[in-house]
Amino acid sequence: MRVDAPDPLAAALDRLIDQRSFDIHFQPLVAIDRAEILAFEALTRAPADGPLHSPLVLFETAARCGRLVELERLIVRRAAERFKELALPGLLFLNVTADTLLAARDRVGGLAEELRTLGLATSRIVVELTETRPIDDLVQLGDTLGALRAHGFRLALDDLGEGFASLRRWMEMRPDFVKIDRHFIDGIAQDPLKQQFVRSIVEMAATSGGEVVAEGLEQEPDLEVLRRLGITICQGYLFARPSATPRAQLGAQWSGRLATAAQPRLLQNDLALPLDAGAITTAAQLARRVQTTTPAATCRDVVALFQRDEQLLAIPVLDPQQRPIGLLRSLQVLKRSTERYFMDIFGKRSCTEVMDTAPLVFDVSTPLRAMSDAVASLDERLLTDGFIVTRDGAYHGSGRCSDLLKAVSDLQVHAARYANPLTLLPGNVPLDNHLDRLIESGESFLAALWDIDHFKPFNDVYGYRVGDDIIRLAARVLTRAADPQVDFVGHIGGDDFAMVLRSPDWEHRLNRVCAEFDAGVRSFFSAEHLAAGGYITLNRQNQPTFHLLPTISCGALLHQPGAFESARALAAALAEPKRVAKGRAGGSRFFVDRRQRLPHLITSTPAHVPSEVF
Repeated sequence: MRVDAPDPLAAALDRLIDQRSFDIHFQPLVAIDRAEILAFEALTRAPADGPLHSPLVLFETAARCGRLVELERLIVRRAAERFKELALPGLLFLNVTADTLLAARDRVGGLAEELRTLGLATSRIVVELTETRPIDDLVQLGDTLGALRAHGFRLALDDLGEGFASLRRWMEMRPDFVKIDRHFIDGIAQDPLKQQFVRSIVEMAATSGGEVVAEGLEQEPDLEVLRRLGITICQGYLFARPSATPRAQLGAQWSGRLATAAQPRLLQNDLALPLDAGAITTAAQLARRVQTTTPAATCRDVVALFQRDEQLLAIPVLDPQQRPIGLLRSLQVLKRSTERYFMDIFGKRSCTEVMDTAPLVFDVSTPLRAMSDAVASLDERLLTDGFIVTRDGAYHGSGRCSDLLKAVSDLQVHAARYANPLTLLPGNVPLDNHLDRLIESGESFLAALWDIDHFKPFNDVYGYRVGDDIIRLAARVLTRAADPQVDFVGHIGGDDFAMVLRSPDWEHRLNRVCAEFDAGVRSFFSAEHLAAGGYITLNRQNQPTFHLLPTISCGALLHQPGAFESARALAAALAEPKRVAKGRAGGSRFFVDRRQRLPHLITSTPAHVPSEVF
């Protein structure tokens, strides 16, 4: 008679389940646009000295032994208990397979009651579907997901881009969160194809109403690219590794840096500011003539120049047409000169042997903001050597980075006088100046006024701090939708904003604002109010009144050269399309007065909400 050998992994699984000998670690999901921890994902860790230490082995063994659902139920309960014990803020992401969800169709109410007993609202729980296993019954899974939503749970889809038909599952589930597989995040800064994939996912999520999470983030350059692509939630070792006792707040290393990067651009449109006489706004005003040389100078010549004058930090090298072809840096040249045999080999050769062939060069018309961005990405060891300024390609002068930084600081202080203190976006004065300048120069553009609907009752119910957060959300959404090179975003007071769009795809940008605001604002509502689509308060007559949840609406018009005399006249004309937009039902929306036709600007009808003609 054949006797099968005992399965060591099955035996280890039995012990682990019987003894509950697993730990729960938590890894934060960081809202990079708010510089705070949004949620924690619960991750299971089996004993490090056992054969099931690898989560992949643990769950594969549990599935093979028919104990996967039992194990995941234990983990969910332990994770919720531990999350409450640690008093962690934000949301809790719980990973479950389709097997467990299919088995839980009739137990959702019981799970919700268990969480309430622990003191955890279901609105703080995100059920994350992992696609490590195929789904056999799509209808029953849909029933379970519907039951979870009905009880206030949120849903997430894990590892988008991997697994069993994940794009199709996204369309069917319409989850609150979509997590992009780490393969598409790691190294995205150097991979245009990955960037295009993530860009497409962000656009799809804006339409479906979900939020995108980039997981597996480990490198800071990837973070900057993700921010530019519109990602607002990131998870990975760059911020924190999973821990049994995680920090409840972001560490100081990241909180300040993310908060600074998340602020809207204070100098979004420098020319819109009312500047004092003599204010520095372009590279031309920072340029001064310094000593230059030509390729005819030898390495021995430039070494002698730097040795004679300790204050001489850099020398531009010009060709016969006076165009800069490089920069000789004192530190680099003198360091090379001390190398053995350097003077013997290179002493009589052209100084081009030791020059930097890619120095920082600005045209005289370059604004301070563009210069500041370029200097910010420069190796700090090269900051002392400054930059070159050209006019029509020829050498005009050189500038010092210290002068540039001071000028930017002065302009920021000046801009703050005209900026909204809550969002740091330009206020009424810069907006009027910008519009007057465009009108006087005969420019074509779209002028838009945005307003957060149903905001006051929301502010009364949830408090002014949360109300401020929604205003900042609107500022971020509007800023991300605009092209900083040609568009303008202003905060004209309270919950009112303005956009001046010269981008030809302005309808796409208006749609993006509506979709991203509707998706982002969901996290501010309680599950009860979200399910009801609003809430009831007592009016001044002490009668119950139902209020809808906040949306954002926009009235806009197309400006044709010569149509208005001033910004004041244009603002008066915007009142009517704004009234029409606010009078319509539904989610966030916009209305465009198209009576002034601009054929080269008009594009296809927007997908989010149809605009109309008066």
